[in-house]
Amino acid sequence: MKGAQAPFFTSMRILVIKPALLFCIFALAVVCYLPGLEGHFVFDDGANLRLNSYLGIESLDLVSLWRAAFSGDAGPLGRPISMASFAVNHYFSGMVPYYFKATNLAIHLVNGILVFLFVRMLLNLHLRIRRLMTERDFATWIAIAVAAAWLLHPFNLTGVLYVVQRMTSLSALFTLAGLVLYLYGRKSLLDGARSGFFAIAAAIFIATPLAALCKENGVLLPLFILVIEATLLRWNAFDQNSRRILVSMVGLSVAIPVLAGLIYVLNNPGLILAGYSWRDFSLSERLMTEARVLWFYLHMIVLPSMSEMGLHHDDFPISRSLLAPWTTLSAIAGLIFLMGGAFALRNKHPMIAFGIAFFLIGHVLESTVIPLEIAFEHRNYLPMLGILLPLAYYALNSQIHLSSLRVRRVAFAVLVVLFAGLTASRAMQWGDTLQMRMLEVERHPGSVRAHTDLAALYDHLPPTSQEDAVDLYNKALFHYRQAADNAPTSIAGLLGMLAVNAERRLPQENALLVELEQRLATVPFGPPNKNSLIGAIRDIASGYFVVNAEVVDRIYRAALSNPLLTGSIREQIVSEFANLPPEIRSKAELLK
Repeated sequence: MKGAQAPFFTSMRILVIKPALLFCIFALAVVCYLPGLEGHFVFDDGANLRLNSYLGIESLDLVSLWRAAFSGDAGPLGRPISMASFAVNHYFSGMVPYYFKATNLAIHLVNGILVFLFVRMLLNLHLRIRRLMTERDFATWIAIAVAAAWLLHPFNLTGVLYVVQRMTSLSALFTLAGLVLYLYGRKSLLDGARSGFFAIAAAIFIATPLAALCKENGVLLPLFILVIEATLLRWNAFDQNSRRILVSMVGLSVAIPVLAGLIYVLNNPGLILAGYSWRDFSLSERLMTEARVLWFYLHMIVLPSMSEMGLHHDDFPISRSLLAPWTTLSAIAGLIFLMGGAFALRNKHPMIAFGIAFFLIGHVLESTVIPLEIAFEHRNYLPMLGILLPLAYYALNSQIHLSSLRVRRVAFAVLVVLFAGLTASRAMQWGDTLQMRMLEVERHPGSVRAHTDLAALYDHLPPTSQEDAVDLYNKALFHYRQAADNAPTSIAGLLGMLAVNAERRLPQENALLVELEQRLATVPFGPPNKNSLIGAIRDIASGYFVVNAEVVDRIYRAALSNPLLTGSIREQIVSEFANLPPEIRSKAELLK
């Protein structure tokens, strides 16, 4: 009887261990992130959330939600699902950062569940198609390991605590849901049930637009499916007819949008090139720089470094040529080698080919020709799965080099513990706004935004004494000055210095005004400079800080003399100045 009972209790114990382990992983993720929920809004959370009056809905009626949903201008599609979610957040909790961040954490946990399901289903299908023998529940254990590494990875922190990046995590949610739905349909096809095509069609034609309406990265879902088929599933189906239908559905879902997009861009080259007119880098320089950025991402995913991570990476050096810096050429050569290696290993080591392709496809929009900023950590929120899955697969697989199995498993466990520790440490820093911004400056001294963020905080901290007020004033001026010196094409630092003096009713130094005029008349007027100037104008209009008509006149004339200030941006600037009180508009009105 004892001999008969042992297998039953053993299997029951295993059944309990896996859910319990998953629960502990999710609980650990919550514990790691909790301190960070106390932090404030950061960077463009303000422009997208606090200053968007449409998000302040008072009822959940369709009209209010519709206005809120289409009130964003962060991307060509407006990201309405994400914007509507912010409005719902505001309805239930007001504009309180804690609850926005808590909602982001909940989305992150749901994504963790989807990561687990996706990896388990993908591995089970791959092992079945390749007829590979593995230990019992191998796919489940790998899925748990990948979910743990992904949930606890410190590089994902900005996708959670940087509130506006709910756009990224929500897009990832629908993308992962689409991938899970697709794999469910693929399993049905392998089982001989053509009803699987309904799930596949839903994944491609429903999940993709939902993901894209959160953030444009969602359009990559069919490309991720193509990567899965080309590397791990190999279009395997119950019969040839099903296989042909499958190839047609996936192929057309990729080919038609890609061809349509290429034709549109080629016929409208200004759509891409116009964005470079106000950047301090060209299209070729961006492409060269992104080769180095991708290697930075890979380094941070595998062995993250606290000193190199941060909210701002606007200090990342631009590649001006293949040898400036010298790492540019080697980075490009390394990527070519990586892609060639993935192709060469597609049969013998398809998991490696899948991982490299998944990672690179995940960056095809934000790290190529579109004139976006150079680097952000949240861009790896979904692509890092391509690195973590092969890492776990080869670290924990008992069919590979058995003698090193224990060392590999211990090393992977240590790595996950490291991830958790770094995430907890970063979350604690993000929970203390002053500490976080001081560390951003310390780790990224060349960053304009790190300095302006810290300067703005010093400017608004309540002083405890007259001596403290002078100290805070001097610190604010110092960091605005550093921001101005770091970027000669930015007006943010100089406007910050003007604001610090104006808030305190102090006279403006003529040397500062001359320098500001020179920049206003010559710098490229893209969104960063436009937003900085509009923000200053609105503060003047509201009476938050006071400048006289002469200062307004000099700023206005300098800005409108800039040959690069054209089109809708020029119209916005003129409109904002027109909203100023009449007594300080003065002669500037004549320049309309």
